[in-house]
Amino acid sequence: MNQYLFIKLIFLLVTFSSFQIFSQWQWERIPSPTNSFLRKISISDTNTIWASGHNGTIIKSTNQGISWTVLPTNTDNVIMNHSVVNNNLAYAITWEFQNPPYGTYILKTTNGGSSWQKSFFPIEFEFLQSIYFFNENVGLVAGSKTYITTNGGIAWSQTLRDSDLVANLPFLNIKMLNDNYGFACGGFIDVAGVIWKTTNGGLSWKTNGISPDEIFDFVVLDSLNILALSGDPEFIYNLAFVRSTDGGQTWSYNELPLYAVSFGIDAKNANTIWSACGYKFIFTTDGGNNWNFVQTPDSVSVYDLVFVNNKLGFACGENGVLLKYTENVSHSLKEDNFLGEFKLSQNYPNPFNSSTTINLKVPTNGWVKLKIFDILGVEIATLIDDFKEAGEYSEEFPKESFGGENLTSGVYFYQIQYIPNLSQSSQTYIETKKMLYIK
Repeated sequence: MNQYLFIKLIFLLVTFSSFQIFSQWQWERIPSPTNSFLRKISISDTNTIWASGHNGTIIKSTNQGISWTVLPTNTDNVIMNHSVVNNNLAYAITWEFQNPPYGTYILKTTNGGSSWQKSFFPIEFEFLQSIYFFNENVGLVAGSKTYITTNGGIAWSQTLRDSDLVANLPFLNIKMLNDNYGFACGGFIDVAGVIWKTTNGGLSWKTNGISPDEIFDFVVLDSLNILALSGDPEFIYNLAFVRSTDGGQTWSYNELPLYAVSFGIDAKNANTIWSACGYKFIFTTDGGNNWNFVQTPDSVSVYDLVFVNNKLGFACGENGVLLKYTENVSHSLKEDNFLGEFKLSQNYPNPFNSSTTINLKVPTNGWVKLKIFDILGVEIATLIDDFKEAGEYSEEFPKESFGGENLTSGVYFYQIQYIPNLSQSSQTYIETKKMLYIK
């Protein structure tokens, strides 16, 4: 094995502690009115959710996702991004390649999406990727350049970026904390992941090149705390947690022991943050100190998510998939005073060459899943998926039936999902640990 890679794997294995969480949450699929790829999802109030994507698709729910309506955008082009101001006022951008004039078109609705006005952004061959409107008059659009309007899009003026070498990479997302203070993220693969900051409503932007690859989304917790995940689509670099605690003046960059791409990210609260990463969600419950992952229902692919409140959220993705996050607080495992009795031990030996043993202790009867994942988060083996009585269990990996000769050297994860057989409880206990295989 390459010596540098071996040292890096040891570092990742030692540096990051195991992840664990007791919870009563679940992501579940809900009916969708479309099969089109959905790229972005957002809310305008606690009941109203909007999602947009391919084939000119914009859908909307006014009852917390119970039912959805496909809105008549009168375009078949991809909706690149959208910005919702309130329940009636929303904007979207789309690209035109086939019929002149070529470039970006801006869609606007003032009646909740019942009808849309379409206008050409007045610079041909300018393909914009992000949009943010403060109100009906003032808005920002951006790609490799940034523009502002103060008259609802009738006229646009280019705003300023600083002279940093990566300043003119494309904006992929814009979020404003108020009329003056906000951030944008973006960049380009294998060039840089960038976060920009404005303190004058988007008239000028300060550049911070942070990561090796583009940053698709970020979270602004408050005026000081901003965070994101940056991943490499080529899986050369690890997923990294990017954070500023001083309003974007300085940034930390910390690699996580996982390869993934964070397409969308949102905060359920100041400590609990979720990210949509294709076939899995990545999340933290302690403000980013530790991160865990869980596969999506039916292994669907998700690309954005949004939380309505601390107990309700939505995600969207390929083939029009819609997921709903719910949380049940009717019962607490801590009240049963047996959390300390549950135990998932570190595998032994670790590192291992031929095989290793994983021991666990289940405090009450319940359903237990014990799975193995590679460093990309891809499931490669299921050791347990069965109802288990309270007791101690031991599993060997790899089993002969698995074919351990196919394993490549590197970091692997083993994750347990435990659902106790308790009345009035839909809680799931998840714990993930790492192990190192050396061939």
